[in-house]
Amino acid sequence: MTKIVKDNNFPTLETERLILRQMTLEDTDFVFQHFSDSAVSRYLMDEPPVTEYAQAQEIIQFYLEPEEGTHNRWLMVRKSDHRSIGTCGFHKWDKRYFRAEIGYDLSPSFWGQGYMIEALRAVIASGVEHMRLNRIDALVYIENDRSIQLLRRLGFKQEGVLRDYFCLDGKFYDHYLFALLQREWKS
Repeated sequence: MTKIVKDNNFPTLETERLILRQMTLEDTDFVFQHFSDSAVSRYLMDEPPVTEYAQAQEIIQFYLEPEEGTHNRWLMVRKSDHRSIGTCGFHKWDKRYFRAEIGYDLSPSFWGQGYMIEALRAVIASGVEHMRLNRIDALVYIENDRSIQLLRRLGFKQEGVLRDYFCLDGKFYDHYLFALLQREWKS
């Protein structure tokens, strides 16, 4: 069950084991360590890994001042020890067409423990209920098997391959396009 703490488009969310809250500049140490980890950035082909502390601050600042509220990133905090373990959120929210893109990442020491599916269930429910999303897209690097399985477990359907969709360090990468429609969502 998801508990919503405040009423806006991107409220703080609470699940059985997690609190999903907005990032602040106080989270810069975590964001730097997290996004400079090669295991975390391995399949993030839209941006190079973070190599400088200032880049982590820029990431947080980007989400603190979202342009017209079209994107958001929650920090995933484990309730048991208040440890930050990953991030998730929406990008490219198009209110006119009731759609957004979802993104997520998790520190490797927490893989395989069900944290991401728990967090994304809350995020998707919030997107459908509060943002009135009809469609949620997910772009996944074709070799990211764990993410592909996660999306399928959540009910996303693969719609196609986006060939040479991202370019990183002069190399192009194909991505799968997955989507979940509101009528297919089973919370």
